[in-house]
Amino acid sequence: MLVLAGCAVEPVTVSKQDVAAMVSLDRQVIDANQEPLDGPVTLDEAVARAVAYNLDHRTRMMEEALAMGQANLARYDMLPVLAANAGFVSRDNFSASSSRSLETQRQSLEPSYSSDRDRFTSDVKLSWNILDFGVSYFQSVQTANSYLIARTRQKKAMLRLVQQTRTAFWRAGAAQELRGDINRISLDVRQAMRDLDKAQNERMQNPTSTLQFKRTLLDLLGQLEALDQALGASEIELKSLLNLDPTTELRLDLPKTLAPLAPLGVAIEQLEQVALQNSVDVEEMVYTRRVEVAEVRKAMLRLLPGLEFYASHNTDTNSFLTYQNWMEMGSRVTWNIFRVFTVPAQMDLAEARENLANTRRLAINMAVVSRLHLSWRRYVDMVSQLRRSEEIEKIEIEIAGLSKASASADAGARIERIRNEVSALRAQLRRFENYANAQDALGQIFLSLSLNPVPADFRSLPVKTLAASIKQSMTPWERGEFPNPVMLDLSIEREGKK
Repeated sequence: MLVLAGCAVEPVTVSKQDVAAMVSLDRQVIDANQEPLDGPVTLDEAVARAVAYNLDHRTRMMEEALAMGQANLARYDMLPVLAANAGFVSRDNFSASSSRSLETQRQSLEPSYSSDRDRFTSDVKLSWNILDFGVSYFQSVQTANSYLIARTRQKKAMLRLVQQTRTAFWRAGAAQELRGDINRISLDVRQAMRDLDKAQNERMQNPTSTLQFKRTLLDLLGQLEALDQALGASEIELKSLLNLDPTTELRLDLPKTLAPLAPLGVAIEQLEQVALQNSVDVEEMVYTRRVEVAEVRKAMLRLLPGLEFYASHNTDTNSFLTYQNWMEMGSRVTWNIFRVFTVPAQMDLAEARENLANTRRLAINMAVVSRLHLSWRRYVDMVSQLRRSEEIEKIEIEIAGLSKASASADAGARIERIRNEVSALRAQLRRFENYANAQDALGQIFLSLSLNPVPADFRSLPVKTLAASIKQSMTPWERGEFPNPVMLDLSIEREGKK
């Protein structure tokens, strides 16, 4: 019946109701255990919320926890094997046998049996294979380093999340600051359009001029809508990083004046050492090389003979046995001799692994240094563009003020005033964008240096406490005060070579 039931299994599709229930439950889980917003969000609180609640970051942390669990389980593989077996044997007749003479081929004994038809057997066996122990040891080493790799990747993802949140915060801040002006100018443009429609219907001015004015206004309105769409996308991006619903009202606590960007007074050569010593990519490569070395040693260990020791307690209810309970112990050696012929190939493979690991390490070192130089260069360029955009903004605001002060009732003058206001608004947005880009470039420098502002116990801290800790760590970096590299005493190495 069980076999027939197995053949009757058919795939079951998911119903719409099941999907709807699962989605509803997922939404509740997403919003659970998340501190509600209690006012405007500062930059440090935004970073803290992203670290604490971002779902991608939570996934990385769960992967790290899974790797830790696998590392803990791998340790038990080095223990001896303790196996218990029990069974029942039943025959419909006796296991009888007879003997035949080798010389005469005549039956020498009448059929007889020495085993009951029904009997129980059981045993408890403790065995330990030295070769398996060695292989399990190196497997445990690999699993432990795989956990360290997962932890390094989680740290890398967290650093990238911090950098993305900083950039999204300033871009969303531009949306918050400029949306009111965009709405006000958009209403002014639409009112001017209605006035032109009225003038066109009453034939109060030249139709060609009216159409040209309307075309200009529509072009300005399109520019305003494009600005509003770009700003709206930046707000949604920030809410996504903070694990907030896109419809959630989010107010940012922005400074009245944008903080000046710090000059980079540290030599780039010194930061290269900091980047290489702190690099999570280099750290991951170290752990990866350990895994490769353990794999080579594990493969070489399998070439050796396997020595196994065992001891067991056995029970058999066969009534013909004199001793139905007995202890047994022994040892055995197993060796696949043909594996000896693979030694040259194993040595070549080990050398190839070593060369590949060294080449990867050199490539990562070069990538880390190049990434630092690129972020440094981009930061310098963005600061220069920011200063230029600030000068342009001052000019545009001044032009818009003069245009507004001298505006007349003439349609052309009114449109010119609106055009100047739109130009001033675009200049303000450009300044915000350049400031956000400069902050992004500064964050890339932090990322290149692998500077981690998040404390190790962030999982147990409330958002406000975590934000304060992050602010304390990032404040000196934002002033251009970076940590010094670890200085190595190379004289000891030289004396050792002598």
